[in-house]
Amino acid sequence: MNQIVALDKNKHRRHNILTGDLSRSETHHVCQVYVSEFSVLAGECPIIFLKSKDGDALESCALLGITPGKNLFWQEGKWQGAYIPATLRAYPFYLHYKDSIGINPIICIDASSISLNDFSGVGQRLFNDSGDATPTLLEASNLLRGIHQQKIQSREFIRCLTEMDLFREQVVTVDLPANTKHNLTGVFCVTKERISELSNSDFLRLREKGYLTAIYAHMFSLHQSGNLSQLFKKYQARVLH
Repeated sequence: MNQIVALDKNKHRRHNILTGDLSRSETHHVCQVYVSEFSVLAGECPIIFLKSKDGDALESCALLGITPGKNLFWQEGKWQGAYIPATLRAYPFYLHYKDSIGINPIICIDASSISLNDFSGVGQRLFNDSGDATPTLLEASNLLRGIHQQKIQSREFIRCLTEMDLFREQVVTVDLPANTKHNLTGVFCVTKERISELSNSDFLRLREKGYLTAIYAHMFSLHQSGNLSQLFKKYQARVLH
């Protein structure tokens, strides 16, 4: 279980941390991704939009598996893809927001990933003896700073598309062995039909904002359900044999 706590240089000054541990992503069949990642993800997995936990807005997510609790991209102890989403690379660091506006987030950490021990020599210090951030923490902070900016950009992107009524609830179908299919519901996507129905002014607005590339990447990514099918079949074959 994750134990998310605020990073504190006094409490965690002498703690070590394990970074780059993607094994925790094994149970994530979806993860939040951002507009700047759409183009690199479009050839690997479906990029979909799901309702946020509070149900007030949509969030852009990468579909990494077919059923909850199974990430098909994490197999044989390694990532089975060319790109790892930023939210997964950031682990065990997180951003916590005190309000919905999302200003000045607090850096948090999974307490289960830190220890006063050095993890058999592979752990990294968060702070030096003087209380200054180590290169490991500085690198993580830079990644989180980028994620914060991407969150803002993605929120504006989704707000704009929502105002234009571009999202439609869809069913994503994934082919499984024995000629069966698995249907994923509760998924929102931008459809080709809605794009074609846009007024010239709205289409130009999307182009001026630089959103068309992300929209087309999202629409193209929906064809990557076949990649999930292949990963599923490969996983099933290993289980059966």
